[in-house]
Amino acid sequence: MSNSSYSIKIRTRYSETDQMGYIHHGVYPVYLELARIQWLNELGISYKELETNGILLPVYSLSIQYLVPLTFDELIEVRLKLQEPKGAKLVFSYEIFNEQGQKSTRAEVVLFFAGKNGKPIKPPVEIIEKIKSALI
Repeated sequence: MSNSSYSIKIRTRYSETDQMGYIHHGVYPVYLELARIQWLNELGISYKELETNGILLPVYSLSIQYLVPLTFDELIEVRLKLQEPKGAKLVFSYEIFNEQGQKSTRAEVVLFFAGKNGKPIKPPVEIIEKIKSALI
């Protein structure tokens, strides 16, 4: 798998289920974020350090399609792929697969680089270089 695509495995927890026994729809963004932060860390980009330096990556948009429900105690795979950065935006596409290998979810998250005031800023050159090197 190239560096522009990445996957992690996560074991679903009982506390994440709803009354129907499915993973609650509000938990899926957490899975997406776990994959994204781990991938960026492996590229040498720390969310914590960015924020300490006054650089934020807020969510601009989030789109999720729920195809097959996930359930308690499944070892799921979250795959992400980063599109070519455009200005201040980063666009991540995701797929989540259940333990049987079925595609459970499709999602897209758009983030943007912002200052502490929440307004868009030009991305730091060193961050964009690390991200672009991963797209090769």
